Amino acid sequence: MWSKASGWKWGFSTRPRSALTARPLSAPPRRRAPRDPAFRTLILTSIHDIDSVRWDAIIGLDALPRSHAYLAAVEAAAIHDCQFFYPVVFDHDNQIVAHACVYTITTDFAQLLPNFLQGLVRAGRYLWPRFLQALITECASPLMVGHSISIREGENQHRLLLKLADAAADIAYAQRSAIVVIRDFLNQDRSRFDVLQGHGFRRVCNLPLARIEVRWKSYDEYLASMRARYRKDIKRRLARAAASGQKVKRVVEFGANAVHWARQAATVFDSAKGFKREALTADYYANMAHFLGTNSLMLAVERDGRPIAHGLVLLDDATTIATYFGREPGKPGKEWFVLINEVIRLGIERQSRYIQLGLGSYEAKVLVGATVEPVSIYCMSTSAPINWLTRLIPNAFTRESKLHATIFR
Repeated sequence: MWSKASGWKWGFSTRPRSALTARPLSAPPRRRAPRDPAFRTLILTSIHDIDSVRWDAIIGLDALPRSHAYLAAVEAAAIHDCQFFYPVVFDHDNQIVAHACVYTITTDFAQLLPNFLQGLVRAGRYLWPRFLQALITECASPLMVGHSISIREGENQHRLLLKLADAAADIAYAQRSAIVVIRDFLNQDRSRFDVLQGHGFRRVCNLPLARIEVRWKSYDEYLASMRARYRKDIKRRLARAAASGQKVKRVVEFGANAVHWARQAATVFDSAKGFKREALTADYYANMAHFLGTNSLMLAVERDGRPIAHGLVLLDDATTIATYFGREPGKPGKEWFVLINEVIRLGIERQSRYIQLGLGSYEAKVLVGATVEPVSIYCMSTSAPINWLTRLIPNAFTRESKLHATIFR
């Protein structure tokens, strides 16, 4: 996320549900929403099991990460060990009233522990290779900050949210997953989703989101609105990058170089410290270009005509979204800063409502005008050790959301 460092037949064809039910149920009883005969829920095992027009009809504006095209791209990319499911709720007229993306992924909780306990982790894994690793069931927009829940306008939000939460829990129990996570929600979303806390879920903090609310008609106006010290710092960094021969190029058809982009992303992934999971593949870049078309754009930093770094940007109705950053091996230069500056320029040119800069590197993002906003997740587990570990999450992730600087006059 531009840091330096996821059947039944009824009106359409579906794939067999064997992948969902192959593993035996073994978890203790859990709380469920009351049976609601007004709706029927199907759990699909591929986004291609449902027509894209029907799916996208209820996602609304500014919802690219919940779109059929985005989910098709991520599903085809075969990231990590993810297995994807799509709960879809229908009414009596066979109309879709709600849906979500749910996926399972193995997560290493040892990353949340302090360094002095890592020796204990290594010893534990000598005897038990999966010590402090868990198969997590997440209801979220995969590889993005944001929730994956869409509910048709005019429907009872709480009623349908609980049906989707039950479906996510059903998937977790069938897959013998230790924990269910429904994420990511900004503070303004909590009035809609806090109902989950009365349904067996506990709200904790995730890594915060860095984003800029666009208030300027041009990039020059953005710079002019800054206090002098911050404006001079940005201009000085850009001048140094230009003096070293760096230029930024906007690449629309970037899929042909997918292997190159994936190799650069691996450089950043391997050197990053802290919590990390999904390593990007060439298929990720190829499928983003193929499925999203003009809703995706590659920003490439070139030196002597050779791309030495990149940042993939998604273009939503009202948001310019920075996703993943990659660079060539060796000592980093000003590539990351040059790319962040270019995505800000792009977002202002598009007159986006927000420029979303993602997770990590919060101190640097604050200095270009980003606000660091708390993000909540709702989690439920049948495992006592995992429940204990999730109590560490608020302490690990809330410090960054307090970062602030008065950048603008």
